[in-house]
Amino acid sequence: MQNLPDDVKRTFCRLITENAHPEIIKLLVSLRAKVDLSIDDAGWALWNICDRYALMRDATNQHKYQLEFHEWSKTHLFPLRLHWVVSDGTQALTLIDGGFLEFWWNCYEFANAHAPLVPENRTVRFESHRANAGAYSRFREFARAETALNAMERLLAEDPKWCNREFAAATFKTLLIKSYTAKGLSDEAAATGESLQRELDDWLGRAGDAQSASECPLLGSWDNRNKKRPSTAVFVAINNAACALTQARQFPAGERLFQILLERNRTLNAYGEAQYLLSRWKNTRNKDEIIERLHSLMVSQKLTPKALQRFVPELVDVVKADRPNFA
Repeated sequence: MQNLPDDVKRTFCRLITENAHPEIIKLLVSLRAKVDLSIDDAGWALWNICDRYALMRDATNQHKYQLEFHEWSKTHLFPLRLHWVVSDGTQALTLIDGGFLEFWWNCYEFANAHAPLVPENRTVRFESHRANAGAYSRFREFARAETALNAMERLLAEDPKWCNREFAAATFKTLLIKSYTAKGLSDEAAATGESLQRELDDWLGRAGDAQSASECPLLGSWDNRNKKRPSTAVFVAINNAACALTQARQFPAGERLFQILLERNRTLNAYGEAQYLLSRWKNTRNKDEIIERLHSLMVSQKLTPKALQRFVPELVDVVKADRPNFA
Protein backbone atom coordinates (compact mmCIF):
# COMPACT_ATOMS: atom_id res chain seq x y z
CA MET A 1 0.00 0.00 0.00
CA GLN A 2 1.13 3.52 -0.82
CA ASN A 3 0.64 6.81 0.98
CA LEU A 4 -1.50 9.38 -0.77
CA PRO A 5 0.81 11.29 -3.15
CA ASP A 6 1.34 14.95 -2.26
CA ASP A 7 0.53 16.07 -5.80
CA VAL A 8 -2.87 14.37 -5.52
CA LYS A 9 -3.54 16.19 -2.24
CA ARG A 10 -2.62 19.53 -3.81
CA THR A 11 -4.71 18.90 -6.91
CA PHE A 12 -7.68 17.73 -4.84
CA CYS A 13 -7.56 20.82 -2.59
CA ARG A 14 -7.37 23.11 -5.64
CA LEU A 15 -10.29 21.41 -7.35
CA ILE A 16 -12.37 21.60 -4.18
CA THR A 17 -12.01 25.39 -4.11
CA GLU A 18 -13.14 25.46 -7.75
CA ASN A 19 -16.16 23.18 -7.15
CA ALA A 20 -14.85 21.10 -10.05
CA HIS A 21 -16.94 18.02 -9.34
CA PRO A 22 -16.33 16.00 -12.55
CA GLU A 23 -12.59 16.67 -12.37
CA ILE A 24 -12.44 15.48 -8.75
CA ILE A 25 -14.26 12.28 -9.68
CA LYS A 26 -11.87 11.70 -12.59
CA LEU A 27 -8.86 12.31 -10.31
CA LEU A 28 -10.02 9.87 -7.64
CA VAL A 29 -11.25 7.15 -9.98
CA SER A 30 -7.88 7.24 -11.75
CA LEU A 31 -6.05 7.20 -8.41
CA ARG A 32 -7.95 4.12 -7.25
CA ALA A 33 -7.14 2.32 -10.50
CA LYS A 34 -3.41 3.07 -10.32
CA VAL A 35 -2.51 3.04 -6.63
CA ASP A 36 -2.94 0.42 -3.91
CA LEU A 37 -4.29 2.84 -1.32
CA SER A 38 -4.24 2.49 2.45
CA ILE A 39 -7.56 1.88 4.20
CA ASP A 40 -7.78 5.52 5.26
CA ASP A 41 -7.07 6.83 1.76
CA ALA A 42 -9.34 4.29 0.03
CA GLY A 43 -12.22 5.34 2.27
CA TRP A 44 -11.42 9.00 1.66
CA ALA A 45 -11.51 8.48 -2.11
CA LEU A 46 -14.83 6.61 -2.03
CA TRP A 47 -16.42 9.17 0.28
CA ASN A 48 -15.45 12.00 -2.04
CA ILE A 49 -16.57 10.27 -5.23
CA CYS A 50 -19.96 9.76 -3.59
CA ASP A 51 -19.96 13.36 -2.41
CA ARG A 52 -19.24 14.86 -5.83
CA TYR A 53 -22.03 12.85 -7.45
CA ALA A 54 -24.33 13.92 -4.60
CA LEU A 55 -23.50 17.58 -5.20
CA MET A 56 -24.25 17.09 -8.90
CA ARG A 57 -27.58 15.43 -7.90
CA ASP A 58 -26.58 12.29 -9.81
CA ALA A 59 -28.19 9.70 -7.57
CA THR A 60 -27.66 6.77 -9.94
CA ASN A 61 -23.88 7.08 -10.10
CA GLN A 62 -23.70 8.03 -6.44
CA HIS A 63 -25.57 4.85 -5.54
CA LYS A 64 -23.08 2.78 -7.51
CA TYR A 65 -20.17 4.04 -5.43
CA GLN A 66 -22.14 4.32 -2.19
CA LEU A 67 -23.00 0.62 -2.51
CA GLU A 68 -19.33 -0.15 -3.11
CA PHE A 69 -18.36 2.00 -0.09
CA HIS A 70 -20.90 0.20 2.10
CA GLU A 71 -19.83 -3.31 1.04
CA TRP A 72 -16.14 -2.37 1.29
CA SER A 73 -16.69 -1.05 4.81
CA LYS A 74 -17.95 -4.42 6.01
CA THR A 75 -14.63 -6.11 5.28
CA HIS A 76 -12.10 -3.29 5.53
CA LEU A 77 -13.19 -0.98 8.33
CA PHE A 78 -13.11 -1.51 12.06
CA PRO A 79 -16.73 -1.42 13.31
CA LEU A 80 -16.17 1.88 15.09
CA ARG A 81 -15.74 3.56 11.68
CA LEU A 82 -18.92 2.31 10.00
CA HIS A 83 -20.84 5.59 10.35
CA TRP A 84 -18.25 7.18 8.05
CA VAL A 85 -20.19 5.73 5.11
CA VAL A 86 -23.43 7.53 6.05
CA SER A 87 -22.09 10.74 7.58
CA ASP A 88 -23.08 13.38 5.03
CA GLY A 89 -26.41 15.17 4.66
CA THR A 90 -26.10 16.03 0.95
CA GLN A 91 -25.31 12.42 0.13
CA ALA A 92 -28.38 11.36 2.09
CA LEU A 93 -30.64 13.91 0.40
CA THR A 94 -29.54 13.07 -3.14
CA LEU A 95 -29.98 9.32 -2.71
CA ILE A 96 -33.36 9.64 -0.97
CA ASP A 97 -34.61 12.08 -3.59
CA GLY A 98 -33.27 9.79 -6.33
CA GLY A 99 -35.27 6.77 -5.20
CA PHE A 100 -32.71 5.06 -2.96
CA LEU A 101 -34.43 5.79 0.36
CA GLU A 102 -34.43 2.20 1.58
CA PHE A 103 -30.83 1.60 0.54
CA TRP A 104 -29.55 4.60 2.50
CA TRP A 105 -31.66 3.67 5.52
CA ASN A 106 -30.33 0.12 5.47
CA CYS A 107 -26.75 1.43 5.41
CA TYR A 108 -27.51 3.70 8.36
CA GLU A 109 -29.16 0.91 10.34
CA PHE A 110 -26.19 -1.36 9.63
CA ALA A 111 -23.82 1.21 11.11
CA ASN A 112 -26.10 1.71 14.13
CA ALA A 113 -26.26 -2.03 14.75
CA HIS A 114 -22.53 -2.74 14.49
CA ALA A 115 -20.61 0.37 15.56
CA PRO A 116 -19.60 0.54 19.23
CA LEU A 117 -20.59 3.63 21.23
CA VAL A 118 -17.11 4.83 22.11
CA PRO A 119 -15.43 8.26 22.33
CA GLU A 120 -13.20 7.48 19.34
CA ASN A 121 -16.16 7.62 16.92
CA ARG A 122 -18.54 9.95 18.75
CA THR A 123 -18.18 12.86 16.32
CA VAL A 124 -18.72 10.81 13.18
CA ARG A 125 -21.69 9.06 14.82
CA PHE A 126 -23.11 12.50 15.53
CA GLU A 127 -22.57 13.56 11.91
CA SER A 128 -24.37 10.43 10.73
CA HIS A 129 -27.36 10.94 13.02
CA ARG A 130 -27.43 14.61 12.03
CA ALA A 131 -27.45 13.76 8.31
CA ASN A 132 -30.27 11.27 8.67
CA ALA A 133 -32.44 13.35 10.97
CA GLY A 134 -32.24 16.28 8.56
CA ALA A 135 -32.74 14.28 5.39
CA TYR A 136 -35.66 12.17 6.57
CA SER A 137 -37.40 15.23 8.05
CA ARG A 138 -36.99 16.96 4.71
CA PHE A 139 -38.80 14.11 2.96
CA ARG A 140 -41.42 13.81 5.71
CA GLU A 141 -40.25 10.37 6.81
CA PHE A 142 -40.87 11.41 10.38
CA ALA A 143 -40.56 8.00 12.08
CA ARG A 144 -37.09 7.55 10.63
CA ALA A 145 -36.12 11.14 11.40
CA GLU A 146 -37.22 10.57 15.00
CA THR A 147 -35.02 7.46 15.21
CA ALA A 148 -32.01 9.59 14.25
CA LEU A 149 -33.02 12.41 16.61
CA ASN A 150 -33.36 9.96 19.48
CA ALA A 151 -29.91 8.59 18.67
CA MET A 152 -28.53 12.15 18.78
CA GLU A 153 -30.17 12.74 22.16
CA ARG A 154 -28.61 9.57 23.59
CA LEU A 155 -25.23 10.55 22.15
CA LEU A 156 -25.43 13.94 23.89
CA ALA A 157 -25.81 12.14 27.20
CA GLU A 158 -22.62 10.11 26.77
CA ASP A 159 -20.18 12.77 27.98
CA PRO A 160 -21.05 16.30 29.18
CA LYS A 161 -17.41 17.34 28.55
CA TRP A 162 -17.20 16.11 24.96
CA CYS A 163 -15.28 18.69 22.91
CA ASN A 164 -18.02 19.01 20.28
CA ARG A 165 -20.98 18.87 22.64
CA GLU A 166 -22.01 22.53 22.33
CA PHE A 167 -22.20 22.31 18.55
CA ALA A 168 -24.01 18.98 18.71
CA ALA A 169 -26.53 20.24 21.27
CA ALA A 170 -27.30 23.34 19.18
CA THR A 171 -27.60 21.20 16.05
CA PHE A 172 -29.98 18.81 17.82
CA LYS A 173 -32.34 21.65 18.74
CA THR A 174 -32.04 23.16 15.25
CA LEU A 175 -33.12 19.83 13.76
CA LEU A 176 -35.97 19.61 16.27
CA ILE A 177 -37.18 23.00 15.04
CA LYS A 178 -37.07 21.76 11.46
CA SER A 179 -38.97 18.61 12.41
CA TYR A 180 -41.64 20.54 14.33
CA THR A 181 -41.99 22.99 11.43
CA ALA A 182 -42.45 20.17 8.92
CA LYS A 183 -45.15 18.68 11.16
CA GLY A 184 -46.92 22.02 11.60
CA LEU A 185 -46.12 22.20 15.34
CA SER A 186 -45.44 25.93 15.52
CA ASP A 187 -45.70 26.26 19.31
CA GLU A 188 -43.13 23.51 19.86
CA ALA A 189 -40.83 25.07 17.25
CA ALA A 190 -41.10 28.46 18.96
CA ALA A 191 -40.39 27.06 22.43
CA THR A 192 -37.38 25.12 21.17
CA GLY A 193 -36.18 28.24 19.36
CA GLU A 194 -36.25 30.28 22.57
CA SER A 195 -34.25 27.62 24.39
CA LEU A 196 -31.78 27.37 21.51
CA GLN A 197 -31.20 31.13 21.44
CA ARG A 198 -30.34 31.15 25.15
CA GLU A 199 -27.82 28.35 24.61
CA LEU A 200 -26.24 30.10 21.64
CA ASP A 201 -25.99 33.40 23.54
CA ASP A 202 -24.26 31.63 26.40
CA TRP A 203 -21.88 29.77 24.08
CA LEU A 204 -21.03 32.93 22.13
CA GLY A 205 -20.29 34.74 25.38
CA ARG A 206 -17.78 32.06 26.33
CA ALA A 207 -16.29 31.66 22.83
CA GLY A 208 -14.52 35.02 23.00
CA ASP A 209 -12.42 35.73 19.92
CA ALA A 210 -13.35 32.58 18.04
CA GLN A 211 -10.62 31.32 15.73
CA SER A 212 -10.64 28.90 12.82
CA ALA A 213 -8.58 25.73 12.98
CA SER A 214 -5.00 26.29 11.88
CA GLU A 215 -4.98 23.14 9.79
CA CYS A 216 -7.92 21.19 8.36
CA PRO A 217 -7.62 17.51 7.38
CA LEU A 218 -8.57 16.48 3.86
CA LEU A 219 -12.30 16.87 3.25
CA GLY A 220 -14.11 13.58 3.72
CA SER A 221 -11.23 11.76 5.40
CA TRP A 222 -11.82 9.89 8.65
CA ASP A 223 -9.88 12.53 10.55
CA ASN A 224 -11.94 15.27 8.90
CA ARG A 225 -15.30 13.67 9.68
CA ASN A 226 -14.25 12.85 13.26
CA LYS A 227 -12.36 16.03 14.15
CA LYS A 228 -12.68 18.50 16.99
CA ARG A 229 -14.45 21.59 15.67
CA PRO A 230 -12.72 24.99 15.95
CA SER A 231 -14.14 27.71 18.18
CA THR A 232 -15.73 29.31 15.10
CA ALA A 233 -18.24 26.42 15.13
CA VAL A 234 -20.43 28.74 17.20
CA PHE A 235 -20.99 30.86 14.08
CA VAL A 236 -21.91 27.80 12.01
CA ALA A 237 -24.44 26.84 14.68
CA ILE A 238 -25.87 30.37 14.79
CA ASN A 239 -26.23 30.44 10.99
CA ASN A 240 -27.99 27.07 10.92
CA ALA A 241 -30.32 28.13 13.74
CA ALA A 242 -31.11 31.45 12.02
CA CYS A 243 -32.09 29.65 8.81
CA ALA A 244 -34.24 27.12 10.68
CA LEU A 245 -36.02 29.82 12.71
CA THR A 246 -36.73 31.83 9.57
CA GLN A 247 -38.21 28.77 7.89
CA ALA A 248 -40.26 28.22 11.05
CA ARG A 249 -41.70 31.74 10.55
CA GLN A 250 -39.94 32.93 13.70
CA PHE A 251 -38.74 36.03 11.86
CA PRO A 252 -37.61 38.27 14.76
CA ALA A 253 -35.52 35.42 16.20
CA GLY A 254 -34.11 34.54 12.78
CA GLU A 255 -33.11 38.12 11.97
CA ARG A 256 -31.59 38.59 15.42
CA LEU A 257 -29.23 35.67 14.89
CA PHE A 258 -28.34 36.79 11.37
CA GLN A 259 -27.49 40.23 12.76
CA ILE A 260 -25.09 38.64 15.25
CA LEU A 261 -23.23 37.10 12.32
CA LEU A 262 -23.18 40.27 10.25
CA GLU A 263 -22.01 42.40 13.18
CA ARG A 264 -19.04 40.04 13.49
CA ASN A 265 -18.30 40.23 9.76
CA ARG A 266 -19.27 36.62 9.15
CA THR A 267 -20.05 35.79 5.51
CA LEU A 268 -23.44 34.30 4.64
CA ASN A 269 -23.76 31.84 1.77
CA ALA A 270 -26.46 32.24 -0.87
CA TYR A 271 -29.06 30.31 1.12
CA GLY A 272 -28.27 32.27 4.27
CA GLU A 273 -28.52 35.58 2.41
CA ALA A 274 -31.92 34.58 1.05
CA GLN A 275 -33.19 33.63 4.51
CA TYR A 276 -31.80 36.84 6.00
CA LEU A 277 -33.56 38.91 3.35
CA LEU A 278 -36.82 37.09 4.06
CA SER A 279 -36.58 37.63 7.81
CA ARG A 280 -35.62 41.29 7.32
CA TRP A 281 -38.55 41.85 4.95
CA LYS A 282 -41.05 40.22 7.28
CA ASN A 283 -39.85 42.34 10.19
CA THR A 284 -39.42 45.73 8.49
CA ARG A 285 -41.44 45.69 5.24
CA ASN A 286 -38.76 48.03 3.88
CA LYS A 287 -38.90 47.19 0.19
CA ASP A 288 -36.20 49.69 -0.84
CA GLU A 289 -33.70 48.17 1.59
CA ILE A 290 -34.46 44.62 0.44
CA ILE A 291 -34.18 45.48 -3.25
CA GLU A 292 -30.94 47.41 -2.71
CA ARG A 293 -29.27 44.49 -0.89
CA LEU A 294 -30.65 42.02 -3.39
CA HIS A 295 -29.31 44.08 -6.29
CA SER A 296 -25.84 44.07 -4.72
CA LEU A 297 -25.98 40.29 -4.31
CA MET A 298 -27.12 39.84 -7.90
CA VAL A 299 -24.34 42.06 -9.25
CA SER A 300 -21.72 40.07 -7.35
CA GLN A 301 -23.43 36.86 -8.56
CA LYS A 302 -23.60 35.61 -4.99
CA LEU A 303 -27.35 35.17 -5.35
CA THR A 304 -29.10 34.56 -8.67
CA PRO A 305 -32.80 35.03 -9.49
CA LYS A 306 -33.05 31.25 -9.94
CA ALA A 307 -31.55 30.61 -6.49
CA LEU A 308 -33.82 33.21 -4.91
CA GLN A 309 -36.83 31.50 -6.49
CA ARG A 310 -35.69 28.16 -5.12
CA PHE A 311 -34.84 29.38 -1.61
CA VAL A 312 -37.53 32.01 -0.88
CA PRO A 313 -40.16 32.19 -3.65
CA GLU A 314 -42.39 34.54 -1.63
CA LEU A 315 -39.64 37.17 -1.74
CA VAL A 316 -39.58 36.98 -5.53
CA ASP A 317 -43.23 38.07 -5.53
CA VAL A 318 -42.31 41.08 -3.40
CA VAL A 319 -39.58 42.13 -5.83
CA LYS A 320 -41.73 41.54 -8.91
CA ALA A 321 -44.44 43.80 -7.51
CA ASP A 322 -41.91 46.61 -7.83
CA ARG A 323 -39.92 45.26 -10.78
CA PRO A 324 -42.18 43.18 -13.07
CA ASN A 325 -39.27 42.25 -15.36
CA PHE A 326 -37.28 40.61 -12.56
CA ALA A 327 -36.36 37.07 -13.67
